[in-house]
Amino acid sequence: MPNTTCIAGQCPKDKGFTLVELLVSVAIFTLITTTAVFNNAQFNGNVILSNLAYEIALSVRQAQFYGITVKQSSSNTFDAGYGINFNLTTPSSYTLFEDRPNPTPNKIFDAGEGIETYMLRKGNVISRICLTQTTTCAQVNSVDISFVRPNPDAFIRSGGTSYSKAELCISSPLGNKRKVIIESTGQISVAASDSVCN
Repeated sequence: MPNTTCIAGQCPKDKGFTLVELLVSVAIFTLITTTAVFNNAQFNGNVILSNLAYEIALSVRQAQFYGITVKQSSSNTFDAGYGINFNLTTPSSYTLFEDRPNPTPNKIFDAGEGIETYMLRKGNVISRICLTQTTTCAQVNSVDISFVRPNPDAFIRSGGTSYSKAELCISSPLGNKRKVIIESTGQISVAASDSVCN
């Protein structure tokens, strides 16, 4: 039984929250939840973009593997090259192609050579293509990266010109960026964005 006696006109108050205390608690909880949800969405966006950059690098590696191994082409020969075409007119996709010999592979993507088109999902796009010939980086709208047996080196071509390095910038809707770097020596790597992607 609760103590209901009052001493000198002072009665004990009921235990519990006042309306102000309840509103402050709800506001703090809402603030923490909103921050956690926003940070989680940004973290997920970073993870998805990093995975996408590695998938693009693996696609280029797959073209390299096809180009230097004994993969039978659609014309039942073994002398075709293989490559990847990136084009900013379709920034949410890129194409794996078979560089058919006529009489030798021309190291560029021609009509009818596409094998598979890869789609970039969730609003991610290839935002910039930067090619290096000597020391300066030239921005272009499309590039063909191909590999021809028996050499593992990459042939990086755009507009009839050969380059020594290609940098592909991938951007997410949240503004995050990653960069895939392909060297003419056949090295393929993924890096965080720098001034080239900005």
